[in-house]
Amino acid sequence: MLRSRNVRTAHPRSEGGTQRLQALSDGVFAIAMTLLVLDLSTGDGHGSVAAVLHGQATHLLLYAESMVVLGVLWFGHRNGFEYVRRTDHVHTWLSLALLAVVALLPWTTRLVAAHLLDPLALTVYNASLLLVTGLDAATWWYATGPAALVADMPGRMVRVSRRLTLLPVGTYLVATGVVWLSVWPTLALDVLLPLLPISGLSYRLQYRFTR
Repeated sequence: MLRSRNVRTAHPRSEGGTQRLQALSDGVFAIAMTLLVLDLSTGDGHGSVAAVLHGQATHLLLYAESMVVLGVLWFGHRNGFEYVRRTDHVHTWLSLALLAVVALLPWTTRLVAAHLLDPLALTVYNASLLLVTGLDAATWWYATGPAALVADMPGRMVRVSRRLTLLPVGTYLVATGVVWLSVWPTLALDVLLPLLPISGLSYRLQYRFTR
C-alpha cells in the first residue's frame, strides 16, 4: 500500500489546468519583446541624432516587424486560452516548443538586421517565423482535435479558426522558398502578413464565417 501511494505521488496527473502554462507563456513573450529593443543603439555620443537614426533604420524596422509578429502570436495565444480549459502532456510540450522558438526570435531578428539583403540571413529569419507559426498551428489543432482540450467553442468556429492558423504558415513557407530567387518578395511578405490581424481582417473573416 505504501509503495502504491509513493508511485502515485512520484507521478502526478498528466492533465491539469492552464494557469501555470499561461503564466510561463506571458513571461517568455514579455522577455522576447524586451530583448528586441536591446539591439537598438543610441550611438557613442558623437555625431548627429539624424546620423544615429539613419544608422539604426534597419534595426528599427526589424524591431517593429518582429514586435508585431510577437504581438500577434501572443494575442492569438491569449485568446486561445479563453477556450482551452485543460492541458496534457503533448499540449504542454508543443507549447514549450513554441515558446523556445519565440525566445529565439530576437536573435534571428538581430541576424537579419545585420545582413538584410543576404538570402541566408532572410532564410534563417523566415524559417524561424515558419517554425513558430507552424508550432502555434499544431498546438491549436491538437487542442481542438481528439484531445478535446477546449470547451464552449462552437464546432464551426473551431473549423474556421484552425484554417486561419494555416495562413501564416503557408505565407512564411512561400517567403522562405522564394528568397533565393529574389529577396524582395520575401521582404514584402514579411511586412504585409502581420497587417492582416492588425487591420482586423482575419478576425472579421472568422466572425463572418462562424455566424
